[in-house]
Amino acid sequence: MNLNLDHRETSDTYRGELFRKGRHRVIICKDGIQWIFQRQKKGAGGRWIAFSYCTTRESLKRVWTTRVGDYAPEIDLLPENVRGSRNG
Repeated sequence: MNLNLDHRETSDTYRGELFRKGRHRVIICKDGIQWIFQRQKKGAGGRWIAFSYCTTRESLKRVWTTRVGDYAPEIDLLPENVRGSRNG
């Protein structure tokens, strides 16, 4: 267990991170009610900025594809909606 995980959603070590690819990632919010699509600001130790908040897998898939232009199979592993997730 990594004891250095952070509770701040903008942190690079946020405990609710589900996956990342390059400068993009998906987290579950600290309240466990939505998935958040984020992009990391440029520069060393750049903060993560939220671009979209989703409650369904399909909406998250659309946002990811539109913003990143690539497929993320990790999204298919998520439940149909965020209520089936557990908070990190």
